[in-house]
Formats: sequence, structure tokens, C-alpha cells
Amino acid sequence: MKKILAFLIILSFLMLSFASCDFSDADSSSSSSQSSSSSKKEETKSNLGDYNVVIDSFRMAEDYQGEDVIIVKYLFTNNSDESDSFMLAVDEIAYQDGVELQECYFVDDSANYSIDNQSKKIRPGVTLSVEVAYELADTTTDVEIEVEEIFSFKERKITKTFSID
Repeated sequence: MKKILAFLIILSFLMLSFASCDFSDADSSSSSSQSSSSSKKEETKSNLGDYNVVIDSFRMAEDYQGEDVIIVKYLFTNNSDESDSFMLAVDEIAYQDGVELQECYFVDDSANYSIDNQSKKIRPGVTLSVEVAYELADTTTDVEIEVEEIFSFKERKITKTFSID
């Protein structure tokens, strides 16, 4: 549901901003190749435009059916001019063997997991610890986390790989 809402918002944003685009830049092909090569350098940084996201740590847990999950802790800082939430500001994806992992919303109570901070709005300049749980395919393969700003035309990504074995 979060992805669909974000897609609809992005689509609306693109339609509104398309009218104000300036297509007179003759050197756009060289600038796009520069941004794709610089995105490799930015993978270890935490700056995503109006936001700062640190992929901090992880812990293992189980969902309500006893299946293994990984809970990833993010440190989300809002550097924009308005209050915003992690859920509406960035898109985070976890991969295992190159396949996207599904988010898990119901984790065993003993894991002390709360998804509340994902949707909490925070004021500019504030940092909030956010946790997201993902259903694991197995407990031996590394998990790669990828985070990018939802409303950005730049190809900035932050990645981190966790070895869970």
C-alpha cells in the first residue's frame, strides 16, 4: 500500500512539474552519465538531498508465525523545510540474492519491534530512529539494503550489506 501511494504521489508530482521543465540543456547526456558514475561514490554516504539516512544496524527476530525476519535500524534526519516522515520521504528495499524481501508488519512481541516511527512526522533538523522488518528467504545469505529519496530526479542511493550468518 505504501508503494502504491508513493507511486501515485510521484506520478502526480511528475505531471505537475513536467510543464516547468526546461529542455534547452544540450549537454544533458553528459550530465546524466556523470550522475550515474557519482552515484557509486555516494553509496557509503548518508545524504539523500533533503534527508540524511544512516543504515545503522540490524537484529534477528521472528514473525508471529515463527518465520525468520531481519529488523533494520535506520537513523532518519529531516533536513527539509517542512515536517516529514521516513515513510513518505525515502524508499528502502532489502534484497537477498538479488531478490526483494517483503516487509513484515507483525513481529513476535518479544522482539520489541514497533513500526510507529516509520510514519511519524518530524520537524526539520530532527533525527529519529526507525526500524523496518523484512521476511528473510534464508538465514545464511547476506542482506543488502538500498535507500533512495522518493521525490528526487537524482540517482542517489545509499547501500549497506549485512552478513547475517
